[in-house]
Amino acid sequence: MTRRIAFVTTARSDYNTMFPVMRMAQQDPGIEALIFCAAMHLVPAFGETWRQLEDDGLVIAEKVDFLSDSDRPEDFSAGLGKGVAAFTAALVRQAPDIVCVSGDRLENLALFVATTTLGIPVAHMCGGDITEGALDNQVRHVMTKLSHLHFVSMPEHARRVIQMGEEPWRVTLTGDAAIDAIVEQPKLSRAALNERIGLTDEAPFFLSTFHPETLGDGRAEEQYACLLDALAEVPERPVMMRPNIDPGFQPLVNMLDAFQSRRPDAIVRTSFDRVTFYALMAHARFMVGNSSSGLWEAPSFELPAVNVGGRQAGRVRGQNVLDVSGTDPGQMAEALQKARSPAFREGLSGMKNPYGDGQASRLTLETLKSVPLDSRLTLKKFHEIDFDALALGLGLNAREDT
Repeated sequence: MTRRIAFVTTARSDYNTMFPVMRMAQQDPGIEALIFCAAMHLVPAFGETWRQLEDDGLVIAEKVDFLSDSDRPEDFSAGLGKGVAAFTAALVRQAPDIVCVSGDRLENLALFVATTTLGIPVAHMCGGDITEGALDNQVRHVMTKLSHLHFVSMPEHARRVIQMGEEPWRVTLTGDAAIDAIVEQPKLSRAALNERIGLTDEAPFFLSTFHPETLGDGRAEEQYACLLDALAEVPERPVMMRPNIDPGFQPLVNMLDAFQSRRPDAIVRTSFDRVTFYALMAHARFMVGNSSSGLWEAPSFELPAVNVGGRQAGRVRGQNVLDVSGTDPGQMAEALQKARSPAFREGLSGMKNPYGDGQASRLTLETLKSVPLDSRLTLKKFHEIDFDALALGLGLNAREDT
């Protein structure tokens, strides 16, 4: 019997992970794939990236529109309220057997209020990760507790999900599906990339994205100012993306717009489609900013990545990542010099991406097609950890009953 599965994407950041799973599901005769495109994808100021789904051959079942282009937290919160109603109406219309969603975006809270109220089981991808400098961190853990299946990227993520009380049978180690597309997708030539984005020669370039740091000490603007001052002096051509829709994005957009007067050669875009973005990573000399892509996807391209500030604090790093505080010009200059050096790049040859090996989509869909949709799935039990045994293993005194 065909299983109706809703696959939800709310932003360009989660789409790279969701796309390979959506594509494979849409081709699977055992699945009726219902593609939900929502939130940031539908905001004109952020590039109307819903069009990328259609360009990728995906059939969109629902467009769930509820966010504005305001960067005020109160407007974002009000948008989430609208999102609950919008997701509820879409889910009632489509009546999926199960919902599959990735990551940690704040706007996913609207989806989870709807699925929880409607009693629809959820499969969550990329749980158990840590990004201490962003609200995404708490949202990811909330999504874990409201989900019924967990597809995680690495063993330590699985352990964290189980530590949160999730039953081990619900957790599947898959790797991250974004790596699937990188493994499968032929790399664009430099000439083809030039034609796509307006480069005119083989001159080296760097790739940069910087987002608001939604938790922490509120120094994102100071960090970005320090970074832009440093980037104004490097010889490589800037190829830069505007920040995502997180609260507080507008000052960063203004700073990037001002940077263009200092670097008239800069190519600045609201977004790049997946094929172009991966081609940029394949041909860039280095990347810099605070995007998860520097830790998550850049290792697959053996690409040096300078990670600025604390947005990605706690996330596993490959040997390609160089961390800087973002407020020390000397430290910033030193990291950029190292990232630009041929010796550092050569040292990354043959590195493995800790986030996966290209099998995540297959493993995810095998579980989604086979898991019984019965009370064992929907009635969640809290998995207790034996803390006495854990304490003994750590050399601590075990609890004594009184």
